[in-house]
Amino acid sequence: MKPGIPVIITRTQPGNAHTAKSVRALGLAAIACPVAQLVRSRDAINPGCADALALTSANALRAIADTGPLVHLPVFAVGAGTARAARVAGFSRVTSAEGDAEALAREIARTLPSGSHVLHLSGEERAGDLGGMLDVLGFAVTTRIVYRTRLARGLTARAHAVLAKGPAVVVIHSARGAERFLTLVDAAELTDCLARLEFIAISERAAVPLHDRALKARIAAHPTENNLLAALAELAKSNGAP
Repeated sequence: MKPGIPVIITRTQPGNAHTAKSVRALGLAAIACPVAQLVRSRDAINPGCADALALTSANALRAIADTGPLVHLPVFAVGAGTARAARVAGFSRVTSAEGDAEALAREIARTLPSGSHVLHLSGEERAGDLGGMLDVLGFAVTTRIVYRTRLARGLTARAHAVLAKGPAVVVIHSARGAERFLTLVDAAELTDCLARLEFIAISERAAVPLHDRALKARIAAHPTENNLLAALAELAKSNGAP
């Protein structure tokens, strides 16, 4: 990774902008290319008899009409970014699992008594079966789908130009995101450019669609945004970036 090689960020907004800011803080050029668009439900959520709220994405909080009826609940968030969004939304008791769905299930089981009722606000597509894991651990779980994602219309103009011109680094946050990036590259008739790219994925699971296309990826040490950025910084340093 030579100095000046652009970093293409594929996650949906507003997370894309957050990652881009962090990439620029590393002294690297960030290119926004959200591969999906967020469709929010704007539903009103009744907490019912829930004892706690589980969040596997900050998008869940952005998708609902009003967090007011929920703010009395303790929140268990999958990672630091989601935990931060919960605090901004008015939740005062927030715990971050600093990992993935499996880590979140373990944190809930460690903290709450067995038999507690957990309300999980989720997207239609989920990385890991949090509800199934909690059910096995003896918890009652209600999963509410509050947002969906749909494939973007195409690569952004800047990303298209970068891919057509030369090498780049592509940051992958999920397996579905990897699939969609590859779909958009194929649709743009830029498939031949894939061999020139370096990929960094947040987890082994996220990299599976890349491996299916015989593409190599550097994997973050732990499935968090901070570790993903650390992997990017390490790649930049090993290739001579300042």
